[in-house]
Amino acid sequence: MARLDPHVIDREIDIIAAQLAVLQRREDDFTRILTDMTRLQELVQAEKAMLNSRVAQLQSQKIPVNWLPSELLIQIFLVFAAEETTTRLPYNPAPVVISHTCRKWRQLALTTSQLWSFISYRSSAVKLPPVQTFIDRSGGAEITFTFVSPLDGVVQNALAVAESNTSEGLIQVLEPHFSRIRSITFECRYAASMLPVISAVCNRKFPKLRYLDLALCSQYLSATRPTPLPTDDVPNENETRTDSILTDLRLQQVPPARLPSYLLRNVRVLELSYLPRRTAAARPGLFIQSMSEMTQLLHHTPQLHELTITGVTLSWDITRTDFQVVRLLEDNIPVNVVEIPSLRRLHWKYAHPKDIYPFLSLLMLPRLERLDLLIGQPPTKRYGTSHLRGNHIHNQDSVTQTEPFLSVVTLNALKELNISCHSEDTLASSLRQLLFPSLDKLDITFVGQHSCKEPGLPALSRLESIFRDPRLPHLTHLSLSYFDILPGHGKATLAYMPCMISLTLGGCTGVDGVLNALAESYGSVPSGRDSCPPRTCGVRICPRLEELVLWSCNDFHFESLFSVVHARSGEADVSPPDVGVVGVDVASAVLGRKIRPLKKPRNARDNATHVVDPGSHTVSGTISTLIPIEEALHPTGITCIHLEDCPPISEDQVLSLEELGAVVTLR
Repeated sequence: MARLDPHVIDREIDIIAAQLAVLQRREDDFTRILTDMTRLQELVQAEKAMLNSRVAQLQSQKIPVNWLPSELLIQIFLVFAAEETTTRLPYNPAPVVISHTCRKWRQLALTTSQLWSFISYRSSAVKLPPVQTFIDRSGGAEITFTFVSPLDGVVQNALAVAESNTSEGLIQVLEPHFSRIRSITFECRYAASMLPVISAVCNRKFPKLRYLDLALCSQYLSATRPTPLPTDDVPNENETRTDSILTDLRLQQVPPARLPSYLLRNVRVLELSYLPRRTAAARPGLFIQSMSEMTQLLHHTPQLHELTITGVTLSWDITRTDFQVVRLLEDNIPVNVVEIPSLRRLHWKYAHPKDIYPFLSLLMLPRLERLDLLIGQPPTKRYGTSHLRGNHIHNQDSVTQTEPFLSVVTLNALKELNISCHSEDTLASSLRQLLFPSLDKLDITFVGQHSCKEPGLPALSRLESIFRDPRLPHLTHLSLSYFDILPGHGKATLAYMPCMISLTLGGCTGVDGVLNALAESYGSVPSGRDSCPPRTCGVRICPRLEELVLWSCNDFHFESLFSVVHARSGEADVSPPDVGVVGVDVASAVLGRKIRPLKKPRNARDNATHVVDPGSHTVSGTISTLIPIEEALHPTGITCIHLEDCPPISEDQVLSLEELGAVVTLR
């Protein structure tokens, strides 16, 4: 190959260099174009994302929940977070679910510290990071804490240790934040797990604590047997503290003596409960509450408005003498009678029939308006415990022989009485020493099993066998459920209730007899004309009855129901007769015997016309009879009839009742 001249080589290099320069310029142009295209692409993508976001925003406006403002959404989230759930998660899932729904809800959830203040823990294993996360996100909001230990069927020592360790760990995590805890709900299976909570409540300050619920939920004796507090953890009653604002206190199988008295000063709702026993030999001593401790507890709650007692067996170590309470023990220390001026409702479940009167006789309840009693079946075995059922030492079932008890307790302010009984015998032996002069509403329900061998419902006792004074002049609402109303008993019972407005019969038999009694008229009076037949005269019982409710009653006929409505409607001929027969004939028809007219007084001044005040309640003279006769002759019409699970009636029958002014509701 011939060698090239250096000049030729240089010239060729110059040519190639020129070509490379051209290519470089073209590459730079392409790079600039690509950069511009990328920038344009990014602008297009950003605009596209903005438009897509706008479309999604517009689409979301179609959903009604997005119409709500953020403030209202936050309130809904708080309600959802406050509700109790049955989830298996160890923490409250509501805030987490809300924060994982959408971007808007997540922003609201993370910026609302109160949403994370509902802290719950539902595991016996120690897993504290979720609790710490909730505490951190709650900021400075008041904390509502709930601990519920999972209930397994078998008691195991390993579970007891794990639950105790979890309890101690939770208290340690919450300890720096005691000052902002407003509610504590602590449910565990073992008494040892409850000790850290009780110790913290008794010895540390909770300036914002308003709700306290402590519960031992196990049925086993080894789990719930009370463990004594250590000596240095027992609350010092000599210490004066006035910063407690606790208003709601609920204790389940937790002795109330564990709590110091300063925590009880402002309590308005108090609930003491024990789980029902599954076997007769299950922890007999745990259910016993001495009456001296009970009265002392109530003495420390002067602001109490509502008291609930469930399954508590009272041990009678005190009794009432005149206006003092005296112990039956050797020291004989007198204690003042307990007065609870603000108590308005008393709810007592599984009350022994012989405990009701002694308990109420030791209390002064001037404002008690509602009394709910679930009278339990008396046990056949008393477990060998003394001072039970009354306070007689030698005879545990003796209440009438105990002289210190007063004979009658009068509840002057009571307006509503709800009684549920497990036995028809206990109904007639529980309220004989109680008086209810102002009672407005009465509900009696049988919830047990009929003790007699005959099939059917238990017979309803006569009212004079249930109450010391069967007269209920102010009663307006009566409800009877699951009783057999014997012939004549319904009429005798309703005769004591002249002001009754509403009558409810549920699951009862003998209803037809009650309806016939409500439709019964006083009789007939002459019309004043010889050609006209005598006319019916009003009704005998409950002239003010307006509402009649029947459910699960299958033994009455429509004719009886129609007679009740017709006798009290304007269609019935109850207009007053002529002037000449008003006095003697009407009174004779009403009283069922011939009434002779009084002789004219000799004194001319007595001949003056006397005006009878319809609102007067004078007992003497004719005023006491004219007022009920006037109401009986002009009874109030039946306006409402509610029938549920009763014999079907046709549309024509319904129309016949509605034509008489009654609104009929069928279910």
